[in-house]
Amino acid sequence: MWSKTRKAMEERMAPSLKGRVFYDFEYCRPHYRTEPPANPKCHCTFCSYNRFFRIVIDKKETIMIANSDVYYKSEWYPTEEEKRRKGLFEIADVAYAMHLYLNVYLIEECLSWENPLTYLFAVMDRRVGKRTVQRLYKDMENKPQWIQRFIRLRAEAEGIAENVSIKKTSGIDNTDISA
Repeated sequence: MWSKTRKAMEERMAPSLKGRVFYDFEYCRPHYRTEPPANPKCHCTFCSYNRFFRIVIDKKETIMIANSDVYYKSEWYPTEEEKRRKGLFEIADVAYAMHLYLNVYLIEECLSWENPLTYLFAVMDRRVGKRTVQRLYKDMENKPQWIQRFIRLRAEAEGIAENVSIKKTSGIDNTDISA
């Protein structure tokens, strides 16, 4: 199932990003703890395996977007809006966004939806032309920082923006909590 979905996602990827951006889904063993650590990005309780969806950039830059639904405790990120702003999503959210993205024929609909994952997949889509990328690049201030990184990556790949390096991040490090 995942290999077919990944193939469909990568077939729709812009030629300028092929070979640079990869989708990865994996299982890993959890770290069991009873109290939240100082840095809550590596904490899990009461599950046998964690599921992660990552986007790997240039074979070294990894941005973790999703994990199992028990990975982040609700008291750390109390609202869904705060989780979305940080780029923290559950596996079900990613699966739903991929389903919407793969079954929507108008790319402009994907770019106008409020679902940030569908928007992210659309930014990297081959059907998005240079003028649209240029418009997204100019209007990216309103987007969460983790999405801005992908808009910059696409703009750089299309020759619209100057060379920008993407820092290795996980979902919670992408923006400041006080922002």
